[in-house]
Amino acid sequence: MSINYFIGLLGGLAIFLYGMEMMSNGLELVAGDRLRVIIEKMTSNFFKSILVGTIVTAIIQSSSATTVMVVGFVNAGLMTIYQAVGIIMGANIGTTVTGQLVALNISAIAPIIAFIGFTLHSFSKDNKKASLGQAIMGIGFLFMGMEFMSNAMQPLREYPGFVTMMTKFENPLLGVLAGTLITAIIQSSSAALGILQAIANQGIIPFKSSMYIVFGFNIGTCITSVLSTLGSSKNAKRTALVHVLFNIIGTIIFIILSVFVPIDKIVLSFSRDLPAAQIANLHTLFNVATTIILMPFSKKLAELSISLIPGKDKEQEEMSLQYINKSVSKDAQATFTDVRAEINRLLDIVSKNYQYAMDILTNFDDDKYDEIFHTEKVVNHLNKEISAFIIDALSLPMDEETSANFVSYLRISRDLERVGDHSKNIADVAKLKEEEKLNFTNIAYEDLQTLNYTIEGMLEAMLKDISKEERVKNTGIYYRKMQKDIDKFRLDHMLRMRDRTCDPESGLLYEKTLTAMERISSYLSKAAKLSI
Repeated sequence: MSINYFIGLLGGLAIFLYGMEMMSNGLELVAGDRLRVIIEKMTSNFFKSILVGTIVTAIIQSSSATTVMVVGFVNAGLMTIYQAVGIIMGANIGTTVTGQLVALNISAIAPIIAFIGFTLHSFSKDNKKASLGQAIMGIGFLFMGMEFMSNAMQPLREYPGFVTMMTKFENPLLGVLAGTLITAIIQSSSAALGILQAIANQGIIPFKSSMYIVFGFNIGTCITSVLSTLGSSKNAKRTALVHVLFNIIGTIIFIILSVFVPIDKIVLSFSRDLPAAQIANLHTLFNVATTIILMPFSKKLAELSISLIPGKDKEQEEMSLQYINKSVSKDAQATFTDVRAEINRLLDIVSKNYQYAMDILTNFDDDKYDEIFHTEKVVNHLNKEISAFIIDALSLPMDEETSANFVSYLRISRDLERVGDHSKNIADVAKLKEEEKLNFTNIAYEDLQTLNYTIEGMLEAMLKDISKEERVKNTGIYYRKMQKDIDKFRLDHMLRMRDRTCDPESGLLYEKTLTAMERISSYLSKAAKLSI
């Protein structure tokens, strides 16, 4: 075989893949951000999810892109793994459109299509029309690439060794393995299918061999979604696993069926006498049939992925109520015990976050700064969950004293959330101080350390297992000291500003820190008085 044919094959493949990418990108630009909104919003109904997955993938011509998008939504908590299953099934159906498009066999007019697309893309002032032109130009390139590949592979029909090798893929294991590897390498089942259609059009590969390779394409396309989950949450990994399981189970079902049912002959019976069309129909049959078969087991598919990737993420653990179980109906007193345990946990989280904020005020650390903001999200979420639970619990039969205790803990939860807000404010001061290369005077640092000792004393009194009277007494002593020290340090600060021994910008940040610490002490004092 001449090297020129090999070069022609590579050139045709490059044009084909470029055309596919251009078409996909152009269609995505035409659709705009609406596709993401559609995926995010229209998942309330399982059948609607399948339809959305099909339509979106048919538009952007990439089941991998749709699945990666869905993985991102699950990772961000915008969608559950159960909602994602339907979209993934639909994406597998939508990806068959490219194969059907290639099977149209309009290579003769491909250059004209490309030229029309180029004209629209280059001379249209409207962005949507220009993007549509890009998509049309991509379709033209796609068919031109197909024609190049077909012509380059035509001489392979004269090589018995190559033809014999193609028949080896009638072995299901070899065919599936080959299809999986090819798609995993080029990361596009649509592109792999187009290449196979070009080979088949030259009569080089038997249809039965193509059948198993197509099954493998569906497994190999999962590599993109799997790679997108690196560093993501466990639910994101489970979503990608659903994609893998769907295609593996579908492949197993079809291989077993092929032993008893002549699938190849059935597809040939309703397909045109064109290998590319036969392969496209097989691909469509596989994905539609697998979706129909597995549709009743969608929840089981999600549950299987959860059992294969067990446990919770650190963030999921943090965001979960650990002592309150919403699904268990309890009497008011038992429920109150759970709430108290959850409030103590919230206090411990808030206390540690405050300490982190004070640490970076003197020795700034980016990791600690990020951790403070992450923990603040946890605090906000827990306060919201605890508050909602307490409000629901107030509907339980209870006496006035128990009801008052619930209301007290509702207020404590909110007070602790505000302590978290002001700890974040201190972290913001630390960040700005670091970015602007500002610093406090030694006296200012000593004053802040004195205030810090007082707040630490209040937190220690709050965290200790002591009576309410003793807790209120101890925090009251610390709070009064805090008020006295704050007044003195503010006056001293004004004198330093007047004498210009303190930089005005640093002075402003110092004042913000004083205000944050003053309010933290105030909220802790309120929480102590409300504690039970």
